[in-house]
Amino acid sequence: MRGMGWEKGKGVGRNRKIVEPIDFEAKKRTLGVTVHEEEVAEAERLFHDFKLGEYIEIIGGQDKGKHAKILSLSLETSRCIVRLPSEEMVDLAIINIKKGSREEYLRLRDQSQEAVPDHVFSVPPSKRFKSEKTDEATNNTSNGNSIQKAWLHQDLKVRVVCESFHGGKYYCKKLDIVDIIDPWTCVCRSERGKLIENVPQSILETVIPKKKGSLVMLLSKKNRFELAELEEKDSKSSSVICVTLIEKDVVKASYDEVCQYVGDAIR
Repeated sequence: MRGMGWEKGKGVGRNRKIVEPIDFEAKKRTLGVTVHEEEVAEAERLFHDFKLGEYIEIIGGQDKGKHAKILSLSLETSRCIVRLPSEEMVDLAIINIKKGSREEYLRLRDQSQEAVPDHVFSVPPSKRFKSEKTDEATNNTSNGNSIQKAWLHQDLKVRVVCESFHGGKYYCKKLDIVDIIDPWTCVCRSERGKLIENVPQSILETVIPKKKGSLVMLLSKKNRFELAELEEKDSKSSSVICVTLIEKDVVKASYDEVCQYVGDAIR
């Protein structure tokens, strides 16, 4: 630098001005550059006002005015995941919710379920124990899908049971569901990180974790899409005993009514 004309205490360039360096101010956690400290403080205050399983009303965003139930809370991101009466999961900023009514949520949920056929809540037909009855049900289709449907959900770990899918490349391999295209089709990620599009539910089966305390998602109509911890696993009867995260209910379910969950959840 001295060879280029720089002198100690003087700036460089034509005007020889000394420019003060810009101090970088990192935002807390994962907040964007447009978030103000006041908004951060408000979100942190609201975080402690809510708890898992509480009923809320959405006061901001595209779902404004809807009632929901809290499934998870994150102080790290100042966000929460809630379930609408229609069973849809929504990711919201904590500043967009307020205390709601349990009675109103249950009323709207009952109305929503009355409008949905029972087969939408059915568990997947077992791939582990095939029978003539199962095969017959599979063949009774109206649009190429079995009458037992709609259990796919983001962040589930599933196993491919079709030898012809992608030439058998993924046969008996485990995949993670990363997106839902429609109730019977999803996008999966392989163990090597490759995305696989248009994976039909008909070639998948649920995966049961081995370790006690692992997260699972319940798929039966009564506990549809509720998160739980695995307590016991009985290979002889192909059933498990789980404890739900929110209500702490003990649930016994078959292998086809639960699936390993690989997403985030506050316990």
